[in-house]
Amino acid sequence: MISDPFSPKQVDFILNAEAKFNLAHGSVRSGKTVAVFFKFLQKALTCPGESIWILGRSISDIYENCIVLIFTHPSFLVFKPFCTWSKHDKILTFGNKKIRAIGAGDEGALAAIQGKTFDLCYCNEMTLYPENVLQMIITRLSMPHSQLYGDMNPMNPDHFCKRMIDHAENGDKKYYASHWKIDDNPYLPEDLKDSLKQTLTGLFLRRYYYGEWALAEGSIYDFFERKYHVVDHARGETLYWIAGIDYGTDHAFCCVLIRVSQLPHGLQLWAEDEYYYSSKGKRQLAPSEYAEEVQKFLGERAIKAVYLDPSAALFKAELARRNIHTVPTNNEVYDGIITVANAIKSGTLLISPACENLIREMQTYVWDPKASKSGKEAPLKKNDDCCDALRYACKSFMKNRMQFNSPKEETLSLVNKNNPFHNPQNFNPNYR
Repeated sequence: MISDPFSPKQVDFILNAEAKFNLAHGSVRSGKTVAVFFKFLQKALTCPGESIWILGRSISDIYENCIVLIFTHPSFLVFKPFCTWSKHDKILTFGNKKIRAIGAGDEGALAAIQGKTFDLCYCNEMTLYPENVLQMIITRLSMPHSQLYGDMNPMNPDHFCKRMIDHAENGDKKYYASHWKIDDNPYLPEDLKDSLKQTLTGLFLRRYYYGEWALAEGSIYDFFERKYHVVDHARGETLYWIAGIDYGTDHAFCCVLIRVSQLPHGLQLWAEDEYYYSSKGKRQLAPSEYAEEVQKFLGERAIKAVYLDPSAALFKAELARRNIHTVPTNNEVYDGIITVANAIKSGTLLISPACENLIREMQTYVWDPKASKSGKEAPLKKNDDCCDALRYACKSFMKNRMQFNSPKEETLSLVNKNNPFHNPQNFNPNYR
């Protein structure tokens, strides 16, 4: 067992991050979150003000990425006896301090932040906040003693957070920035590093493995090859089916049917078939007609979930009339692309030769160069209907499974002796 609870990189950040804006950026699994959150809690102990805040993309992300650390991670044992988390109030009670949480992943956070003064705040996954939310956060740090601690993975090189990092690198004393590489975590097993390197590809490899602020350009699924990722039959015991639908009026309509099977090591997803209709050169179908087509396409299969384009309200009603009920769809484009890419690259998701249009789109799916130059990550909106349907299903299905399997709040103070990552005897920092 390694006795030192922190890596050298973490120690360096904890000792030296004393500026007004303190940022850790770089590779996944390099140890950023543990170091930054630990430093934030240290600062909370001596903060002269009472307005202390934790921000994350959502409250559930704050809970999973940060709060869980206090009760399960050995590096936080010194804080654990003094902490309680109220899910209802979204407050971390830390000794005599009340630390409030805000989900900052969309512009709805502006109303929650506006008008407040932050004495101290921690921003988890900062690059996932809208720019106007980031700007609002900066304006709230108006006291002489106000400080921000934030961690992030790289995004577009023109991102607001990258401009903050540039201030630090140009010698502005109000900013402190620390760049992290995956090798800065000496406790990360080499086989996990190798797995990450093999699973990630292209833009995601550059950003999440090498920690680069890279521009989104070229083919999105640049690794996709028919001979590796297209197979004639599903593996394992079939459990059920799911489907993703991209509803089109001025573009093609697509429904991708995915078989979910059980393998010894986990689940296997196989895009088994597709329903595809383009009105180019033909008449446009009405929502009721599309619903009839989908009903025939799905047949008598055991469909567990249908993930539908969130904007298709009328079509959703038509499906409901036929007892086809849709479930909430995760429409996070960038995260969804990452989910699909990782699933295909790892072999979790395979595609049937019957999905001709999906295969064609996978090979031509590219980043929008105009969006990239303006600091945004978005695919080119052309011949992307099947890819969108696949993304709806995979991202929503996998996110729901992660939420279902997440630790229950009431058990956070317990050590799961069957999980080496939660056992202080087996686990040294850290995978975050």
